[in-house]
Amino acid sequence: MTTLDPTRVIDEGEYYGWYKHDYQWSQGELVILRKLDGNGDQMQLNIWCTTGTVGSYLNHPRRGKSQLFRRDIDDYRELREVLDNPRVHGYGGYYERRAPAQAPPARAERTVPCPACGRKYRSMADTAQHFESGSCPHCPGADDARRMAYGYARQMEAGSGMRFTTGQKLLTFDGDGSQEWSSGYTEGGDNYSCPACGKQFRALHSLLSHTQSRPQCQGSNAGLLTFR
Repeated sequence: MTTLDPTRVIDEGEYYGWYKHDYQWSQGELVILRKLDGNGDQMQLNIWCTTGTVGSYLNHPRRGKSQLFRRDIDDYRELREVLDNPRVHGYGGYYERRAPAQAPPARAERTVPCPACGRKYRSMADTAQHFESGSCPHCPGADDARRMAYGYARQMEAGSGMRFTTGQKLLTFDGDGSQEWSSGYTEGGDNYSCPACGKQFRALHSLLSHTQSRPQCQGSNAGLLTFR
């Protein structure tokens, strides 16, 4: 049973200035959040939603880069304490004087609709994550949903001239003669690659998150990816 809802974890993180670096559904619904601290050092939180475990990866002023883990976070009040100041979450780990309270950054509006049910999300990656999870009522089942998302990506390739998918099979036709865009999809395999850096991903939402959050890949033609 899932302890924390991944979508809400991402929303709560955005409220405190974190951005979603990755989401790995098969790894205990792992949400990876990142942001820079006041010194410009990168902080990372790994949040396993199925168990309520949070791993922090921080640069301590005396100990250098260190890791802490806290388990059994089963309510969002505790999670918000970690998001607000990750250095105090270890019960005997990191502690520091809190900075003066500042207004949280404004949340992005939900403007990107799911192509199946129409529910809106804050980014293309979040919309794809909702769809590929199999929780969309119009496309239940993660494997069927991810296969359909792969078909979307192959159509994007045809229209843009870029290569986003890794499957090598040629376009085929199904029994009624219509085009079968999902040919080449492999369940559990690395089905996508970033056209800018070549990194491979199993799911479309992971590729979209990567191209949205990695500065080196934001300006590439990967920005042509849409999920509609």
